[in-house]
Amino acid sequence: MNTFGKVITLVISLLIPIILLYMYSNQVSVNVVRQTVEEGNRNRLAFFMSQMEMMIDQLTKYSVTASRDYSIKEYLDGRNTSKPLVQLQRQMRIVDMLNMQIATSAWNNQIILYLLDSKEIISTDYSVQYDENYLRNPELKKWSHRSALTYGMYQTFFSRIKESDIPNLYIEIRFTDDNIKNMLNLLKQGDKREPFLYQSGMEPILNYTADRTLVGRVVEQLDRQELQHSGSITVSLNKQKYIVNYIRSESLGWYLVDIVPLESIFAPIITSRNLFYTSIGLLTAMSLLVTLLLYRNVQRPIQLLIRGVQRIKDGQYSARLKQQPNNEFDFLFISFNEMAEKIQELIEKVYKETLRSREATLKQLQSQINPHFLYNCLFYIKNMANLGDKEAVVAMSLNLGEYYRYTTRLESTMTKLKEEFKLIENYLMIQTLRLQRLHYEIDIPEEMQTLEIPRLLIQPLVENAVIHGVENSLQFGVIQVKGERVNGINKIIVDDNGVGISADKLEELQRRVAEPLEEETGCGLWNIHQRLIHLYEGTSGLYFSQSPLNGFRVELIWEDKTALSKEE
Repeated sequence: MNTFGKVITLVISLLIPIILLYMYSNQVSVNVVRQTVEEGNRNRLAFFMSQMEMMIDQLTKYSVTASRDYSIKEYLDGRNTSKPLVQLQRQMRIVDMLNMQIATSAWNNQIILYLLDSKEIISTDYSVQYDENYLRNPELKKWSHRSALTYGMYQTFFSRIKESDIPNLYIEIRFTDDNIKNMLNLLKQGDKREPFLYQSGMEPILNYTADRTLVGRVVEQLDRQELQHSGSITVSLNKQKYIVNYIRSESLGWYLVDIVPLESIFAPIITSRNLFYTSIGLLTAMSLLVTLLLYRNVQRPIQLLIRGVQRIKDGQYSARLKQQPNNEFDFLFISFNEMAEKIQELIEKVYKETLRSREATLKQLQSQINPHFLYNCLFYIKNMANLGDKEAVVAMSLNLGEYYRYTTRLESTMTKLKEEFKLIENYLMIQTLRLQRLHYEIDIPEEMQTLEIPRLLIQPLVENAVIHGVENSLQFGVIQVKGERVNGINKIIVDDNGVGISADKLEELQRRVAEPLEEETGCGLWNIHQRLIHLYEGTSGLYFSQSPLNGFRVELIWEDKTALSKEE
């Protein structure tokens, strides 16, 4: 370890124990405060829930008391014997009694009496209608939350239907959400907390000044939780943390939830923590100032040397170190520059020699291709002459002349794709005249026609498709040649509908073109494959498969390194 590293290690060794001890102390304080706050919030929620349960129990008892009033029994007994006016007066007394029961409660509520045998409703709200299916719903035997027309307007409320001791008499007790909202406002009391009533799958009941966005985000978190009877969870929303306490109502089945931001709880602790970290930061800055001189005179030159070595490793052999540290590193910098210069000279020498060797190999491979094509053309002219087809002989002779005019251009071994396909089209035209049962299609995208490829790279593939594919088949021959260009990968695909070859022979052919040339291996496909590998490398080469035309397919693939570098 160098001197700079030792000094830094000493400073860190002094600071780390102090920071760790403070972090532990701070975490203990946070946990104690958090437990205290959570316990206080739970007690507060439990007290609030007990008040709400007491009010619900009181409303339930009011409904039972109302159902046992003598005026109800008197009304029921007199339905068949008393005069209508008397019954109306008794009904009004029942309504007055219900109003008195409602008035004695601190909550806004409503008591509704249903007479099943006569399908009557006695209530302080004349907008309530009798519904047999509604009364028979078993879900309404316990507290449910719904909306309906109440006193001429739609309101949301909790309701429960109970059977009375009197036969054919059902009692429904209702209380609106306003009662819950008023209690939630009292629970909030201007604090930053957000209390609300929650039930999975239902719209939460909020206080009048609630932050609906915050509550909605918390509800999404609660929907993914499996809640117990009571508890608390911590959620992170908008880069802030919140404590969410909840407790379940035994009567309603809903949860009373309270959201408390941690920031408001831990503000004093956070302030103390920030002051401590500021002090540590100042101490660290002073320590760094002490080691700055050592860094500038030792560590910085070492970093420059490392960067120079890394650039040499990445192939940037022209990298040189220009900064003069004016100390013992001068000798190292001069030695590095001399070493880099020698490496650059050696690499350039070896690279040029490799290029010469590769160019010689390419020329040798191309010279093997030309005779192969010439043999096929001469045999074709001979056959056409024997058949007396002068037009085909003239066409082949002209094509052969164009071919050698094309191949004897010594100024460049490369050509544009459109020129190569002009030669292919001439060749296929002659074969069409010769066979009279051949159809061909050529489809090359416009953007590929200006690409440069080695000469005589595609023509042998088309020739093989004609000779080994179409000629060996008695059916009408079809040859398709198309080009594709995707993500810098260029493809020329040649398909025929000839006899094709088996999967085992395809695998054997693919293996042979990748191995060194043997006497029994034809040089045509092997030469093309080797030229592609030498010139383009990567995944370039020939690939064989079954054609969609039920014949043989060969794909000529080469990577456009220029296009790939631009995309990267």
